[in-house]
Amino acid sequence: MSAGAPAVGWRSLLTRRGRRSAPLRLRAAAALSVVALLHLLGLALLGVGLATTPAGVLTLGMAGFAYTRGWLHSLDADHLAMIDNSTRKFLAEGHRPAAVGLAFSGGHSTVVVIAGIAVVAGVGWIREAADPGSALAGRLGLIGGLVSAGYLLLVAAANLPTLITAWRDRRTSAAAGPRPLGLMGRVLRAPLARVRHAGHIYWFGVLFGLGFDTASTLSILMLTAAAGVAGAPPLTLLALPLLFAAGMTLGDSVNQLLMLRLYTAAVADRSRARLNLVVTAISIGAALAVAILTLAGIAAEHGWAGGVVTALAEVDTQWWGVGLLAVFAVVAASWALRRGFRSSDAPG
Repeated sequence: MSAGAPAVGWRSLLTRRGRRSAPLRLRAAAALSVVALLHLLGLALLGVGLATTPAGVLTLGMAGFAYTRGWLHSLDADHLAMIDNSTRKFLAEGHRPAAVGLAFSGGHSTVVVIAGIAVVAGVGWIREAADPGSALAGRLGLIGGLVSAGYLLLVAAANLPTLITAWRDRRTSAAAGPRPLGLMGRVLRAPLARVRHAGHIYWFGVLFGLGFDTASTLSILMLTAAAGVAGAPPLTLLALPLLFAAGMTLGDSVNQLLMLRLYTAAVADRSRARLNLVVTAISIGAALAVAILTLAGIAAEHGWAGGVVTALAEVDTQWWGVGLLAVFAVVAASWALRRGFRSSDAPG
């Protein structure tokens, strides 16, 4: 291999065709490099702030809080359901995406960073957008909620043919991997047929983030405003949403790459058909549950709820994301242990 070969590989990522043909390891490294760049930028702005203000301990505390909130936000159930199901969809279509998590959190982060800049600049509309009781916040929250629920329902439907195939394959010797779709499969996947790569997921991240109604987003905007009132320099204020974005992109990117590995293992050969069935069913179930609860919450906020809908709207999903990760971890560990036992029992 020539000395210039690695550079050529990195340059191939600048085009869509090059990204599709580039090795997964290279694409994953590029995605994580973007995450690292966000960290460096946030820390650089924070460093300038620490050098120009005497309130160093307070500044570090705010920065740590912002970063932690971003990372915790990546564990929200809607993030996990969106990223995991999108990854499963692309894999069923014959792709191995490495940047779905980065793209989604990047879109979400764009909204947070722009909002943070607006707070620093003293733009009036951001106060109304962040006020849960305002008309603007209500409209933005409605858009974000409907897009979130709508996409999750559609991507769950798009993954349903994969689930049906896995169910049929669990007792057969059929080869794993992408299959030709029947009429029903084509109908279910048609609404998201134009969502073909991670770049499209970025815009869903933007739309998901339009509603400033999550505790994490509101807290970082309030923290930025409070830091400004306390006299923190503008660069320090800008570091807060950037560090929030850094934590969120790290969590979402790592989650997506781990789920890609699990999904890939599940479809690698026919002996793993049951693993494919289980992980696909969990992903679809999570997407449907989050979508239904989101729609119930929207209905309750607009006075359309009653009975079951009201009960669904009151369900606390704070720890659902952590629970979903735990379920996937148990499934992966159980499969690995079972595989190890089978290997040890095999005749040598």
